[in-house]
Amino acid sequence: MQLFNFESDPITLVDHDGRVIYWAHFLDEHIASALFDELLLNSQWQVEEISVYGKRYQQPRLTCWYGEFGMRADGGYQERTSAQPLTDNLLLLKDKIEAQTGYRFNCVLANLYRDEHDGVGYHADDEAILGVNPVIASYSLGETRRFLIKHNQNSVSTLKVDLRNNSLLLMDGCLQENWKHTIPKSKRPMNKRINLTFRLMPAD
Repeated sequence: MQLFNFESDPITLVDHDGRVIYWAHFLDEHIASALFDELLLNSQWQVEEISVYGKRYQQPRLTCWYGEFGMRADGGYQERTSAQPLTDNLLLLKDKIEAQTGYRFNCVLANLYRDEHDGVGYHADDEAILGVNPVIASYSLGETRRFLIKHNQNSVSTLKVDLRNNSLLLMDGCLQENWKHTIPKSKRPMNKRINLTFRLMPAD
């Protein structure tokens, strides 16, 4: 398993069966700090539940949708819900991501990892509503957390990246079809981390 821990940006981490690109420092630091404080205090954080084989489980993190509309986790991210409007700082971030990547986004799923007990298991962002070869731009604020990715067919193709404060990770191409990723829980104490996952979803 490869470990990437670096300062240079951007860098391509995966370029087969999809693509992963990483920017170590994306916004001005004072803007990133203001955005973290704003989101932590003003977001309508909620605990979402999912059903697995008929049993209901609380997700080990808090979530909030921003943008044109949101989605329900329990409905497999298919049922539209209301979302908070994008703030000025979120709009600034979205505009810069779109300029840097060439992709357009209309909604953001914000995730709050409160401590080392919060995480997300291996999964792919391959919901049908996202269409073929969806693009996910994942921006991190706060505590550094480890991001693991593994290929569905090739067990040798794995890597891990420490996602730092003010970093951006872009997943595009056919990555969601061929790879799965996770933010595991930790055995050492962790401070809060906010992750913003920018997506493009149809309005109807």
